[in-house]
Amino acid sequence: ILGGIDRTIDIHRQSTPRDELLERLREYDGPPYVVILDEVDQLEDKTVLYELYRTNGLTLILIANQTENLFEPLNNRLASRFRTATRINFDRYGIDELVAILEPRVRWGLDEGVIQSSQLEMIANAAAGDARVGIESLRVAARRAKHEGLERITDEVIRDAVPEAESEIKQRSLDILTEHQKVVYVVITEHGEITPSELYAEYRDRVDDPKSDRMVRNYLRKMESYNLVRAEGQNRGRTYHSVS
Repeated sequence: ILGGIDRTIDIHRQSTPRDELLERLREYDGPPYVVILDEVDQLEDKTVLYELYRTNGLTLILIANQTENLFEPLNNRLASRFRTATRINFDRYGIDELVAILEPRVRWGLDEGVIQSSQLEMIANAAAGDARVGIESLRVAARRAKHEGLERITDEVIRDAVPEAESEIKQRSLDILTEHQKVVYVVITEHGEITPSELYAEYRDRVDDPKSDRMVRNYLRKMESYNLVRAEGQNRGRTYHSVS
C-alpha cells in the first residue's frame, strides 16, 4: 500500500517495524485512495484491518470467499465495524453471463467463424458457473484446434478441452499454495480421507513452526473454494477428502 502512494523511501520490507509502516500511512496527506484486498479471509493477523479502517483517506474493499471466515476471529469492536459495511454477494454465473464473458475473448482472440455461439453455450454449461473453467476451456479448445490444424473448433475438441482445462486450473491452484498449505494438502491426499484432529496432528508433526488450528481451518476453506479438497459432515463428524 505504501508503494502505491509513493511512501516507501527508506523502507526495508523485512526489517521495518509494522508500527512505523502504519504511521507512514497515517501521515499521508495526498488525495484519497482505495485499497482492494483479495482473499482477505486468509490474513493470519486480521487486526491490521482495523488499523487500515481507521486510516484517513483510505477506503477498503475486502474480497473473501466466505464472509463468516473473515468475521469469525475478529474481536467485537472490529467485527462490528465491518458488519455494518456494504456487502455485495456474487452468485455463480449463469450460462448467459458466462457466454457474455467469453464473447469478447472470442472477438479479440480468434478469427471470425472459428467458434459458434451454440458452442460458447456448450462451454458455459460445462463450466457449471465457474468463469475460470469457462475461460480456460475456451483457451484450451483454441489451442487444440490450432495444434490439430482445424479451421474451426469442433464440439469434440470442446468436450476434450474441458477436463484438460480443469486439470490445468487445479495445477495452478496448487502452485500458489504456501508451504504450510501444501503440507496440509499432501496429508489429505496421502490419506484420501481424514478427520480434522488427525489432520492437525500430522500437519504439526511435519512442520517446524506450525500455524494455529484456526489458521489451518482457513487453509482448508481456501482449498475447498479451489476444489482441491472436499469436506463432508459437520463438527465432530466432519472429514476431509482429496479431490481427484
